[in-house]
Order: sequence, then C-alpha cells, then structure tokens
Amino acid sequence: MYIDERKYISSSWLICGLLLGIAGLALGTFFDLKIDQLLYQPDASWAKYLAAFGPVPAFWGIGAAGCLLIDVLRDRSIWWLGWGVGFVMLLAGPVYMIDSLMTEIDMNWLAAWITGLLVSVLPSVLYAVLMRNTSEQDKIQCIIILLIVCVGSILAVQVLKRIWYRPRFFLLENNPDIPFTRWYQPDRDVINQFAALYAQDHDYFRSFPSGHTQSITCLFLWALIPVYTQKGSVNFTMALSSVVVLVVAISRIFLGVHYLSDVSMAFLITFTLFAICVWGFGLSWRGIQKKFGDEDEDDYDEYEDEFEEEPVEEPKPSRRRRRKKDYDDEDEDDE
Repeated sequence: MYIDERKYISSSWLICGLLLGIAGLALGTFFDLKIDQLLYQPDASWAKYLAAFGPVPAFWGIGAAGCLLIDVLRDRSIWWLGWGVGFVMLLAGPVYMIDSLMTEIDMNWLAAWITGLLVSVLPSVLYAVLMRNTSEQDKIQCIIILLIVCVGSILAVQVLKRIWYRPRFFLLENNPDIPFTRWYQPDRDVINQFAALYAQDHDYFRSFPSGHTQSITCLFLWALIPVYTQKGSVNFTMALSSVVVLVVAISRIFLGVHYLSDVSMAFLITFTLFAICVWGFGLSWRGIQKKFGDEDEDDYDEYEDEFEEEPVEEPKPSRRRRRKKDYDDEDEDDE
C-alpha cells in the first residue's frame, strides 16, 4: 500500500477546529448577553431532547475504553482485572444517563434505565467491535486516547465550573438583581450574595464551561476508527461530528443554560486534548508518513524488482551467415 493511500486525521481539521473555538470565545467576550437574549427559547422541545442525550458521547468513549481493555487482557493472567475495570467503565454511562433523561424530559425510572443502557452501552460495544482486528498496540493506544480526551475533559470542565460560579442566563432572566458576568471574570461573591438560590440548586451557578458541549465534542473520537482500521472515511466522520457538535452547542444557548463563551471554552478543552493526542501519537499526515513511509518504500522496491524486465538474448546467427562472415574476414586480411 502506498503512503498516500493511508487514512489519517488531517491537521487542517485540527487547526480549523481550534481556530473556530478561539473565534467563538472571542465573539462571546463581547456579545454573550446579546446572543442569549436573541436566541432564548426555554420551551424548545428539540433542545430539551438534545440536552437529555447530549452527555452520552463522553461515556461512549469511556465504555469503549473498558471494552477494549477487556479484549487486551482476556488472554493474560490478570483477565479478571480487565473484566472488573471494563465493566465499571461500561456502566458509567447508563448511571449518568438515568439522571439526565429523568431531569430533562421527565422520563420514568424504568424507561430511563432501559434507554440509558441502549444509548450508552451499544455504541461503546460497537466501537470495540470495529477495533477488534487491529493490533494490540493500536488498541492500547486507542484506550489511552479515549481516556485522556473523555476523562480529562470531564475533570477539567467540572473543576472550572466549581471555580467560576458563573450564573446561567435563565437565572438572570428570572432574577434581575443577579449581575451578568463575563467568562473571564470568576466571581465567588455572587454565591454569597444569592445564598438562597445557591442552596436551592448549586447548578444555577455553573454556567461556565458547558458540560454538554464538552461531552458531545467527544464524538470526534470516532474518527480514530478509520485511522486504525483503514476502513471508512475520516473526513465524513469529522464533518458529521462537527455538525452534531454545532447543533448541540446552539441548543444550550436556546435553553438559556449557557452562553457562547461557555460552549466555546468547553469545545476548546475537549478538542485541544483530541488534537494533542492525534499529533502526539502520530495519527496525522506526518505521523503516518513517519510510521509507514519506510515500509511502503520497501514494498514498492520489492514490487519493482518482481516485475523488472529480464534481458533479452539476441538470436544466434545462422550457419550460412557465419560462413559468409568468415569469408569476408579472409578477404579483408588478403587486402
């Protein structure tokens, strides 16, 4: 296989994504409040359904890492550890989704459990199945990337939420006394001034960054499958993920639970971790070239040697022509 046939994640995707995230953050610096006032639709049912299912992609990644861990350790003496850790990682999604489904769209407990299992576990298992024919080294590398992006972005966003204490937009709409704060101005005093509201629900003051946007950005991790398996389209996966991430991010603004800067920062955190892993593990063009370049050149040389034309032997002159040549040589000597 030639080097230009290898599938890889183009650095153009990564650079454009990072620039768009920075642009959104810069735009939100000046127009956060105006954008929310323009788009605010708290009763938008489509946005509520996206809010219910939005957190699941990060748990797909964690569950997929658990399934791959089981596969990697199944033939080793510590196979039981792989099953234990993998099972816990796989069930993290349904446990979280139950609360999300019951809170956002008022789903009953049993339906939330069944739905949570289906939308969380099945994609995780599918991810691992698609990776089943890759090498053990690639599976381990994929596990590391999944955990860095999913777990790392979850921790970063949840820590920032508990440091910034930014009031959500709908809270400002219902309580004119609460001041609007920009994303770069963390203010703990606001929870002291409005202690009753904070005691009622801590989540009212956790607007920055957006947890749903952080989770939905983990969809880009599906682009790893075409790279490792050399099947499917990287560009299609990246393009589809971009559309879904954009729609979910806009839905958070429609519901008044986040500002543009909130969703932009959450996207930047997750996508930056994704880009660092792609570049760091050599899944971009330069990395693929370095990893497979020598191998492809050797293959090409072997191919070239195999079909190299053999020298064609000239036919021997006939007996009559040999005698004529001898007579000609004798005449030349006599002269």
